Amino acid sequence: MVLLPKEHGAYGQLALPLLTACGATGPSTAGLLLIASAVGAFIAHEPVLVLLGLRGARARRELGAAAIRWLVVSAGVSALAGALAIATIAPGARWSLIVPLIPALVLAAATAQGREKSWYGEVSAALAFAGLAVPVAMASGGSLRTAATIAVPFALLFIASTLAVRTVILRVRGGGDAGTMTATRWGAFAVASVGAGVLASLTAGEVLPPSALAAAAPGLVTAFVIAARPPHPNRLRTIGWTLVALSVLTGLIVVVTV
Repeated sequence: MVLLPKEHGAYGQLALPLLTACGATGPSTAGLLLIASAVGAFIAHEPVLVLLGLRGARARRELGAAAIRWLVVSAGVSALAGALAIATIAPGARWSLIVPLIPALVLAAATAQGREKSWYGEVSAALAFAGLAVPVAMASGGSLRTAATIAVPFALLFIASTLAVRTVILRVRGGGDAGTMTATRWGAFAVASVGAGVLASLTAGEVLPPSALAAAAPGLVTAFVIAARPPHPNRLRTIGWTLVALSVLTGLIVVVTV
């Protein structure tokens, strides 16, 4: 029995920042070990949900044994690769491991409480996925500036789009939740506009290169539009593929211009 994560959008959120980091700075032993550790932790997520009963009592009863086997293997791979990565990464870059680790711990706590699908659970996942680019890039000798140029546009894209998609869902879920939908919509607006403003300031001050703003802009504009004019939920698949395409575009802009 194969137990892989069911949240298909998460595959892109995991893969694209990592591919972009490798494309921009080149692969390294420590970086590849970090990627192996992240993939192992990602695969471990589904058996954890099954064992916690978050996939339902029937799934826990019927898939419990398989979930334990998958969890032991995937968590073991993640732990071993992570330990080897810590041992091989340059000492000056070792601190960067906390960038994805902090939101990952918040996500783990939210999952344990059955709140993985809350706004803070999904935002934590977005930050953890984007943040992985920082240690992977720095493990290959990239500077903090380069690592941030990769991670920040992805973080803004993932957070803004997550809130925008939640706006679409909250509009109709359980008959609609106008209050929560409005708050989530304004959250998406705030992330898109404030994020663009901060990036513009950092670019003007030469803290980050112009490519960071160029990479983030298409995703932020799209998330703003989705939140402003939420389409019908039957278009969520189209929205999902659009966001994947925007993530690919974000990565390409970074790789070409860094």
